[in-house]
Amino acid sequence: MSRHSKNNTARGHFTYAEMQMLDYGTKKQRLGRDSMRDYDACFLCLQTARDPVCCPEGHIACKECIYENILSQKQEIQRQAKQVEMQALQEAKEQENKELLAQQIILDEFEKSQMGVLSKAASVRTKSVAGSAGVSSPGSPATPGEPNGKNDKKRAFELDTEELERISKQERIDVAKAIEDEAKSKKPVLPSFWVPSLTPSNKKTEYKATKLHTMCTASENEHKLSLKNLIPVKFEMAFEDHDDETTEPKQSAICPICRKGFTNTTKLSILKSCGHVFCDSCCGKFVKKEGKCQTCGVKTKEKEIVSMTGEGSGFSGGGAKEARKFDVAFQ
Repeated sequence: MSRHSKNNTARGHFTYAEMQMLDYGTKKQRLGRDSMRDYDACFLCLQTARDPVCCPEGHIACKECIYENILSQKQEIQRQAKQVEMQALQEAKEQENKELLAQQIILDEFEKSQMGVLSKAASVRTKSVAGSAGVSSPGSPATPGEPNGKNDKKRAFELDTEELERISKQERIDVAKAIEDEAKSKKPVLPSFWVPSLTPSNKKTEYKATKLHTMCTASENEHKLSLKNLIPVKFEMAFEDHDDETTEPKQSAICPICRKGFTNTTKLSILKSCGHVFCDSCCGKFVKKEGKCQTCGVKTKEKEIVSMTGEGSGFSGGGAKEARKFDVAFQ
């Protein structure tokens, strides 16, 4: 039986007070209205949208903010494309340098073989490379079974430039590979953690462009965004009723059909054709049935009606949200 003490640690489970002190496990807290942005607030600056525009998925933003966002994304895309291009040019230059080095080694070994001063290791490497390419090494006698043998009949000499180029390129590649293998064999087998070039994690990584299109970042599921797809938002404004005559009346957005004010709990719909905003109930009863806007009379198809997304009011009926935080015990 546990003692009634302030520093009691004999129980096999955490009490509520101990869990609050330790911040153990997952903490949940419902976000209230103060943590939600308004229905007409920009998702970039979090203020009331000035010259509001809407993306095809119903996210509202200021015209200036969304233009700056698209511009910055395009600059980032150009920077990434330039980085990829520079990396490709660098790799091509390194490959060209390897081929030039291999070609120089082939010429040097050929000159030495003609002079009779070629070392044993170099001659062995030349023979192995020539054998893999299917060409006899310089200075080596031709066998009777080969086309250059004495027993073969004479045939007309034909110069195929494409075949020569292919053989020369293959020989350069083989020599470059032999040089690379030779350099690897000289390195120690075990990595030296104190030498930066020999650490296991020191590997050349390829840079890839992460962004190819401008995206709308208002939600977790990002979608493509462009200036052509932006919809200008047109709210119908009306003065609020109030009894205090000393203060100036405030304007708020209302539905043009039912004349009810918009709040965070109201589900809104916007028309792509004209940009007027209605509540979902009025839009379903009048706009979808008649196929035209009730404010300006522009013809509208059902696929041109976009539901605007909001953060809700914090209550279960108006979009409840929770914030969770997980902490490991005794950390």
